[in-house]
Amino acid sequence: MTDHGATAAEGNGGFAELAREAGAGISAAFVLVAMMLPLGLIAFAPLGEYAVEAGLTAAFACAIFGNITALLLSGALLPNEVPRASSVFLFAAFILRISGDAQLRASPSHGVVEILFLAALCLALTGVIQVSFGLLRLGNIARFVPYPVVAGLMTGLAISLVIYELPEVLGTHGGGAPGAEGGDAHHGINGWTLLVGVVTIVGFVFVRRRWPALPSKLIGLAAGTAVAAIITYVAHGDVGPRVPFLGKVPLPDALLPVLSGDGVALALRFGYDLLVTALAIAVVGSLDSLLAAVGEADGPLDTAHHPNRLLVALGCGNLVSSLFGGVPVAYSSHHALQVHHGGGRKLVSSVATTATLVLLLLYGAPLLHLIPIAALSAMMLVIAVGLIDRWAGATIDRVRRGQYDNELIVNIALVVLVAGVTIVFGLVAAVITGLILSMGLFLAVMNRSLIRSVRTGATRGSRRVYPPEQASLLRVEGHRIKLIELDGAIFFGTADRLAFEAMRAAEGAQYLILDLRRVTMIDASGALMLAKLKRLLQEQKVTLLLAHLSATSRLGRAIQGAGVFTQRHHTDWFEDADRALEWAERQLLAEARVATPEHELAIGEFALLAGLSPDELQFMKPYLDRQLFPSQAALYHEGQQGDRLYLLAKGAVSIVAEDPEAHGRNRRIVTLAPGVIFGESAMIEGGVRSVTAIAENEVVTYSLSRANLDAVRARAPDLYRRIVLNMVNHMSGLLRMTTGILRDTSESVE
Repeated sequence: MTDHGATAAEGNGGFAELAREAGAGISAAFVLVAMMLPLGLIAFAPLGEYAVEAGLTAAFACAIFGNITALLLSGALLPNEVPRASSVFLFAAFILRISGDAQLRASPSHGVVEILFLAALCLALTGVIQVSFGLLRLGNIARFVPYPVVAGLMTGLAISLVIYELPEVLGTHGGGAPGAEGGDAHHGINGWTLLVGVVTIVGFVFVRRRWPALPSKLIGLAAGTAVAAIITYVAHGDVGPRVPFLGKVPLPDALLPVLSGDGVALALRFGYDLLVTALAIAVVGSLDSLLAAVGEADGPLDTAHHPNRLLVALGCGNLVSSLFGGVPVAYSSHHALQVHHGGGRKLVSSVATTATLVLLLLYGAPLLHLIPIAALSAMMLVIAVGLIDRWAGATIDRVRRGQYDNELIVNIALVVLVAGVTIVFGLVAAVITGLILSMGLFLAVMNRSLIRSVRTGATRGSRRVYPPEQASLLRVEGHRIKLIELDGAIFFGTADRLAFEAMRAAEGAQYLILDLRRVTMIDASGALMLAKLKRLLQEQKVTLLLAHLSATSRLGRAIQGAGVFTQRHHTDWFEDADRALEWAERQLLAEARVATPEHELAIGEFALLAGLSPDELQFMKPYLDRQLFPSQAALYHEGQQGDRLYLLAKGAVSIVAEDPEAHGRNRRIVTLAPGVIFGESAMIEGGVRSVTAIAENEVVTYSLSRANLDAVRARAPDLYRRIVLNMVNHMSGLLRMTTGILRDTSESVE
């Protein structure tokens, strides 16, 4: 009986899990519709009245057959290949360019048939290039395009598309239902169309800011559609055209003209444009997909994408999409995370998403027909502006903080120039301009060294105060630690030289620390160099440590986005160079079997009470308060009134202060070992604490209050004078240490 009940429970649990997985996939499909329909619409916009049908059919074909390809080939936990703004924008620019050809416009189809064929052929070439990238194991090399060039292309295309889409939202393209009064002749601003667009955008922005976990694009599109329905059926207003009835899966016949002589001639006539655009889409689409899969999705989803396999899957997806007249496919971390947050964990979710898209295409025409084109155009504006903000936001933030440097100025100039060429002269001219500028930038910096300074552990130690025996050993063995401070950008123009100089600096060392505090950016080639450098150093029995780096920092995301250092925990990454130095020092101490004493020090071992006789120590005991603090407890906080000093008997205490460059984050000043004095300045002055003291582990202290010190002065003046002298000697040592810290962190004078 019990076994039967257990089996039934397992069955119910399995069915519930299956339902949850399927529900997550179905929900994600509707969110995907809100994202892909605007992209399909903009891709084929130059086709005029046929644009809506061709574009929306292409979007469905891309998502359906791209997902099927991903299911079969990508090997990902949550496979997906869907339209993405970056590659679709490049695709749209190609269609816009060839649609202006007078010879095509003079054809019997007014260029529609020819443009659809050329678009499919361009997409097929893109797929072949991406498959080649994967088979040649160029999953990382495909990302060696300098980011400012990509940002300039995307920014220029986004601005162009914003300019193109505004008339659709304003209603100045004509719009109106055929036959409606003034429908086809209207060229002024249509207030109803504008209202639909504004509601769509406002709905998206409001949900995005108020409830970021909700599908803001879908809700914004639904809000615009609802307002359009009210305007149409209540106010009898004209909101422009709507999504047409589709109702059928497209046939795989988009490339059939290549079998005819006319098709071959057409392909040869536009061969240059086809090749340049296909290469641009392949590189940018691969870059976007790899960064999304490896840099954005692998961490939250606890997955590990294989870059080369992903590229093969993307290429095959684009080949299949081209057969059905689709738009470019790319990996979408947003879609994968949407499924994951909805409860999807397995392939069932992706199958449910694909099936839902097929059902919507076949039977969802009445529902889709409610969506006004103005709402889709408004959503396209949102996507375009978001694409611009991705780069501009970080740049504006750096400018606001006054972080001007040559690299920032060059990057801004490069982006502005490439974007301007894209807007004025088109995609081909922009790609050529970007490549020329990239080569110029490479030549300008290829001979520059990024190394600002090289120090050893003997000349610069960490801010941890060690007992005498340990400090002595570190002075002797400190040369086995090398610290290299870098300054500038680690990218394709500087990576190789940096690797050579780092290998040379590491000679004779056991630990090599790269301080990235002054590094402004790391591109894919720089990240790959760091991974290669780590392997080469390991062969030489040298451990590479990276300072001023974390998985959530800008540089950390850039490195992991290049497909290297993808493990979840990094024992060789440190928040600053001081922590890295301390880690290396403690490894040297552990190897020498010189450990920090675990016993609690007697009061006679404190620097404050040095030179006191046993009777004098016995006299002092009542004036010292013993206290126990757990790990990470604060002994006192910055701003508190200071009425006592502390003697550390066991454990370690870090003195920290708020980092002026990162509000709310502490910066370590020094870590204290047993036997030292701290907190004496505020006690002597009677003022407030200027720093915070944090227990690194379980800590035992003795504290001496100002009142007790005055009592000692009244009862034993000579003893009081010797204690004060010890305190002065201690403070003098701290001053020397502070001078060393300032020397290590100060700027050089030109």
